[in-house]
Amino acid sequence: MDAATQSNRVPSLDLARILAMLMMISGHTFFSLVNPKLVDVSVFPWSWWEFLRGVTAPIFLTVSGIVQVFANKRDAKGNLSEKTITKRYRMGLLLIAIGYILMFPADRIYDIPFLEHKYLEGFFAVNILQLFGLSLLFVLISFILTKSDKILFKVSITIALLITLLSPFSQLINWFSFLPYPVASYFDYRNGSFFGVFPFSAYLFYGLAFGTKLKQIDATKRINYIIKMGFRFIPVSLALGTILLSLELPFLSSGLIPYKVSIGFFFLRFSVVALVLALTGMATIKLPNLHRYFTFFGQKALYVYILHIIVLYGTSLTPGLNTFFGEHSSVAFAYVNIPIVLASTMILTYTVNQLLNSSKRFNLIYKFSITAYLVYLLFI
Repeated sequence: MDAATQSNRVPSLDLARILAMLMMISGHTFFSLVNPKLVDVSVFPWSWWEFLRGVTAPIFLTVSGIVQVFANKRDAKGNLSEKTITKRYRMGLLLIAIGYILMFPADRIYDIPFLEHKYLEGFFAVNILQLFGLSLLFVLISFILTKSDKILFKVSITIALLITLLSPFSQLINWFSFLPYPVASYFDYRNGSFFGVFPFSAYLFYGLAFGTKLKQIDATKRINYIIKMGFRFIPVSLALGTILLSLELPFLSSGLIPYKVSIGFFFLRFSVVALVLALTGMATIKLPNLHRYFTFFGQKALYVYILHIIVLYGTSLTPGLNTFFGEHSSVAFAYVNIPIVLASTMILTYTVNQLLNSSKRFNLIYKFSITAYLVYLLFI
């Protein structure tokens, strides 16, 4: 039995998370570099790639929900420790904060009140980090309010179903009319938000529900269980999604965004999530010598996300690929740069982690540099 199994980690879930990150980076790289006039996402093959790009967040959120069951350990009374609660609470807020910092629209923080509204729309538009952070806080509350995984399953599956069923109706409401603008952005797509509580938080809670069942399986049989359940769920989700989407389309022509609010589209995506979980499970069984790499990069998802943003878009101090070639390159050039960005991101992630773990001096310099950069970005 390897270390990943002994520590209750399921390496196939790490591999699924890595695959989602690689798909995300590939999509960001290609579509940020290529001339948009050369690509029409309404026709094949770009329409298929656009669909697959929309599956990366559901894969990541579903896997994250599953692993939360293993990460949040309860005591004999079914409670989380104060240390665990504080850690999860801080992580949720950190993800939200990083999401906003990456989209910071002003030269200094005190310039924000004087910005034009169009710049604030982009700043408050919710991306995956903010949505993930908020959803993790919801998950933490679910753990605190329940005392066993059995009750957690009932709570999480109920929340997931409610979010799924209410998603089409949620966009009939103008959330900006009665909620503060930053809060409404988590529920309403009209300001340009990419991800909202409806329907994307549901993936995390479905994952949470599945995680409670997976936890009951013997550690040595969990990957096989994931494969079995994945292949069982694919035809069910695919059929359900196809039928529901055909019934919904006549009612989704009033300005709503089908791929965001459609229940049918939700389950079509879920069939791909199930397929990925099954296939990564099979790959993990075939590649036991790579488990430690799956675990490492699966644990460094936040590093990967931030570093690929830096490589691709740069920072206020350094340029990125997009600085020189953004939306001007050919299809071939954009394709060639995908492996470059992927390799750069993974190498940087591994290098930074090695330096942080091997050198106290670098650790201090790293923390000081991050603090100094944030002070410069926000105040100078």
